[in-house]
Amino acid sequence: MNITAFGHAAIRVRDLASSEAFYSGILGMPVVVRFPEEQELGFGIGESSVFMVQAVGKDAPTPDARTLGVHHMAFIVGNNPTTLNDAARQLDQHGVRYEHVAHDEFESLFCRDPDGHLIELYYWPSW
Repeated sequence: MNITAFGHAAIRVRDLASSEAFYSGILGMPVVVRFPEEQELGFGIGESSVFMVQAVGKDAPTPDARTLGVHHMAFIVGNNPTTLNDAARQLDQHGVRYEHVAHDEFESLFCRDPDGHLIELYYWPSW
């Protein structure tokens, strides 16, 4: 098997409007597909990847730290520290709290979406 690209991922959220405001309004991912009956949105990433969110209701319980599921989602914002600084400014402008972490080969910003999902924004110099 030779996987050549990432197609899409989907997570569950409480409210589509809050998620759209965060992922599209703050992180800048355009909405590329809407499925109103399923309460689902798809945000475009790059040329062909899609990040999906599906609303399950505002009363959905918050999983604890030991619940199986997604640990975090990471999105590349560019290939140098300047692009990460731009992302930090965007988060600052919207009052989104984040932690800046330096790794051996790159740096990251960790923040949380409206439902508490851990989001990593990072630059990657090359593959």
